Amino acid sequence: MIPSWLIDLEDKFNAKVRESKMVTRSSRSREGEISVSNMQVILEIKFDLEVLDRLHNPAFVIIERKTSNNIKYLVYEVTAPKPIHYQMLGMDVSMPTVLRKEYLDIINDSWEESNETWIDIVTVPTNYELIIDDNIRFERTNLIPLIGASAYLLSSKAVEKFLCIDDGIAIGDLIGFNIPLKVDISNMIRYHTGIFGFTGVGKSNLTSSLLRNAIKTVPDLHTIIFDISGEYIIHLLDMLDKAVICSTERFEDPDTLLTSQTIPETLEDKLGYDTFKRKIQAFFDHSTPYEINLTSSFDINIQSILDMLKHELAEKGSIQAKLALQEFNQLISNGIDARKDLRELSDDEKQDVISLLERFYESLHIKSGLRNQLDVLFEYINSKPREQANDNLITPEGIARMINFNAPRLTIAYIPEPDQAREVVSRFINSLLRLRKRSNARDKVLVILDEAQEFIPDRRSIKDYSEQSNLAVEGLLRQGRKYRVHCWLSTQRLAHLNVNALQQLHSYFISTMPRSYDRFVIADAFSLSYDILDKTTELSTGEWLFVSYKATKQKNVPAFIKAYNNEEILLNSI
Repeated sequence: MIPSWLIDLEDKFNAKVRESKMVTRSSRSREGEISVSNMQVILEIKFDLEVLDRLHNPAFVIIERKTSNNIKYLVYEVTAPKPIHYQMLGMDVSMPTVLRKEYLDIINDSWEESNETWIDIVTVPTNYELIIDDNIRFERTNLIPLIGASAYLLSSKAVEKFLCIDDGIAIGDLIGFNIPLKVDISNMIRYHTGIFGFTGVGKSNLTSSLLRNAIKTVPDLHTIIFDISGEYIIHLLDMLDKAVICSTERFEDPDTLLTSQTIPETLEDKLGYDTFKRKIQAFFDHSTPYEINLTSSFDINIQSILDMLKHELAEKGSIQAKLALQEFNQLISNGIDARKDLRELSDDEKQDVISLLERFYESLHIKSGLRNQLDVLFEYINSKPREQANDNLITPEGIARMINFNAPRLTIAYIPEPDQAREVVSRFINSLLRLRKRSNARDKVLVILDEAQEFIPDRRSIKDYSEQSNLAVEGLLRQGRKYRVHCWLSTQRLAHLNVNALQQLHSYFISTMPRSYDRFVIADAFSLSYDILDKTTELSTGEWLFVSYKATKQKNVPAFIKAYNNEEILLNSI
């Protein structure tokens, strides 16, 4: 009797290891050459159409491995079946056409009858072994199979135990196994996630579906999406009643907002344009989109004054600066918020700050350059905050304060101009990290960067803010976990991205990427088999290769999934 963790295909799957080899491939681009190497094990099995059909879908096999103590079972992933007919080996394009046609006819007519037909099955290691106790379990291994060893096909039940978290969240169905892939979505958030695919493969659809699961599963999670393409207001239409919308564009009515967004034809056909208009109107009935103001500089607060005084003390050893520092530190000890913009202090707090600054001002030499700075500072303190002048204006720093203190569950920042988007993102991230470092906030923040190639290109410039956004995103990916700030990236190009940022991701979804160099970058950055990545060119819209170090039961095992369609979820919610 065949165990439930194997598939026998009516005793037709009797494969043997024929070859084991290391394969190296390379690709060249403007940055130079990338070479990737991976182990390949070739299995051979008698030709059978049922077996061949099954192997065209994703599959896992176990290969027997004799050791000095017992037999172990190594888990390998199937990448490609190749049917072979013996007479194919003797055929050549240099043969006469008539003879070549005769060969082809013989081959075509004898696939199932001939004893000289077989299937080569290309497999790659998962670096795990199956252990049979009372049940089955999996452990890491570095063993390689021996030539001639037997191989068996793993069942859906075994694959579920291999990949799925017991109490995890289903994000899609495993292709070829008809079971949901359940993952630890908290770890997908905590350890950062990337979504990579060409235009039209469904990146925003997948991101929206995952975001719904994240908000539903993690009660203390607050999310912000930086949207360049104008897709997420529509994808998350049913969640706008509890959302905040920000944009560098001015939206005074529902029509101007709706016109700026991309509506999938499939959704518009099913819902109708009036439904979208009604939902946007419902948002305007209780809220108004914030207009992002980029003309304001960074907030000036007491910390800014402390920095100025410390610089004066370090440069000139100023006794006046030292005394002023002591007085401002005492002010902070009395309860004044050093992070708060000076314009937003209460009248009493402003008076305390002005009094200290005036004493410092009077102690300075009449020709001191600091007097000019303090004159500007006095004027700034007495000015009206920009955001108070117009309730719908908000700076990137203001968005960071809102996320950190008021904590909406969902914020969508629509910024269609890439240069402006980079400026907003860099200022927002830097401000948010500063706030989190100085506060005891324990809730989580998830920052989602759509079209990430705009924010972390490998070629940087201060002029277009790509230098600033690169540094900010790198800082978020490296340090964010300490402050419970996390990041998801979505992009269509990897070839010219900041590799230092990519290497901070622990989970990633990969769909069709037609440029081979993009696939080489992924293989090199994430230590993936190129044979597996090459299969992504065959994926349909909504199908993904998912790999994770933290979110699946085993580390770094590629799994092909059909993700749940966000449009269907949206239709059911409206």
